[in-house]
Amino acid sequence: MIVVVLAVGWALRDQNYLVAEDGIGYWFGIIGGSMMLLIMAYPLRKRIRSWSSAGSVKSWFRLHMILGIVGPVIIIFHSGFKLGSFNSSVAFFSMIIVAVSGILGRYWYQRIHHGLYGSKIRFEELYSNEDLSAQLLRDSGSIDASIADEFEQVAAELTHRHTGVNRSLRFYRKMRARIDRLRRQVSRSKLGKPEKKVMYLRLKHLRAICKLGINEIRFSYWHVLHIPLLVMLVLSSLIHVAVVHLY
Repeated sequence: MIVVVLAVGWALRDQNYLVAEDGIGYWFGIIGGSMMLLIMAYPLRKRIRSWSSAGSVKSWFRLHMILGIVGPVIIIFHSGFKLGSFNSSVAFFSMIIVAVSGILGRYWYQRIHHGLYGSKIRFEELYSNEDLSAQLLRDSGSIDASIADEFEQVAAELTHRHTGVNRSLRFYRKMRARIDRLRRQVSRSKLGKPEKKVMYLRLKHLRAICKLGINEIRFSYWHVLHIPLLVMLVLSSLIHVAVVHLY
């Protein structure tokens, strides 16, 4: 729907239905700018305990996501799909960068939570140590003991006090490669189909832990970058508003 709205606005950009200096176009700037300013309320709500009576963090997060999409769209219409002065261009591109950053953050956020508004995924939900996979390998007599040893080692390294942000991308990529190699070894083994099915499932779960860890780390990196970008947006927008009204 947003793409359609923007496409219509782009097609009619030369008709000058909206002018940034006055009328509806001017008020679009006020409304859109206020929305972008309100985006800052969400990180403040998470950190200031006295704001706990102002609504749940989940509600503020939902509002944060809505404002982060609707606000830029309104600002784009305010600009008339054209770049203006230097200060307005800086504010505009700051907004675009923050909006794109927010979309990327949403992508990674959903991959470490149960949906956009659900709780964070715990690795225990992906893998349980209460299985007989390694024992199954050993008792089968149809597979090299080194494969069973490797499986146990990988499972132990991944599930021991798992916490993605305290490990590295290199660690999880290395573990993922080991899991893929194990899967090929199991595939070439003389295990029966039922045993292979069990092993494939357990290896899939271990791979899911690697994916969770990678996404946790990427999200933590993104979060470190997103907050300064948000501050830059607010400052550039305030400067733009001040310059427009003073000069």
